[in-house]
Amino acid sequence: MAVNAFLNSLAALCFPPRCLCCDQGLDGPTDFLFCPDCLATIDLIREPLCPSCGRAFPDAAGDNHLCGNCLRRPPHFTAARAVAHYREPLAGIIHAFKFSGRTFALASLARLRLCLDSQPATSSADLILPVPLHPRRLRERGFNQALLLAQAFFPAERHLIDPQLLIRSKWTPPQTALSGQTRRRNLKGAFTVTDPARLAGRAVLLVDDVFTTGSTANECARTLRRNGATEVRVLTLARVAE
Repeated sequence: MAVNAFLNSLAALCFPPRCLCCDQGLDGPTDFLFCPDCLATIDLIREPLCPSCGRAFPDAAGDNHLCGNCLRRPPHFTAARAVAHYREPLAGIIHAFKFSGRTFALASLARLRLCLDSQPATSSADLILPVPLHPRRLRERGFNQALLLAQAFFPAERHLIDPQLLIRSKWTPPQTALSGQTRRRNLKGAFTVTDPARLAGRAVLLVDDVFTTGSTANECARTLRRNGATEVRVLTLARVAE
């Protein structure tokens, strides 16, 4: 322990911690790489919100209630929650993490999860599954950001994390510029459960980086429920505001 403490102090001296957003030096050593000013600009999602998809409502004095989308088309997942809206500065950090390999941000992003008003029922989850990447996309990127987030979010529950049970068996083009309807059409049949017997009767927590239209989470949940999962809850780092 003394050696580890010395090495951590030496690392902090040689590479002083800096804010992920503004690059301002931080009082260290610390693994929470946000200065107070930048942390205050992250748009955390607070209640009231839709208890189904997690969409936040602008009226801070109102109660939680189902949104119009979930009333018209109930999702296959039980509930979805996100830590913050996908806006700057968090959007830039997620983009750098995914596409530039800035995985050193993981500890700070994991700490942000503790800001959630209502945590998904992780204690009742039998399995924690990252939203999978197609093997072609995984080769291009070199890692699955959803898996790294799941491991950072739940270090004490790593034995529940299974990156092989749900796989992406169908290649789909990037979803970024597509409408919700087109996303749903592209994703139909994109996911496969490799061992349905292992899934049967289990409660699942599904983890991803960004909830955009919910199409990916919903198709994953539909596949999992069809293969025996009793419920699927969704946790994402960020959510695109509607």
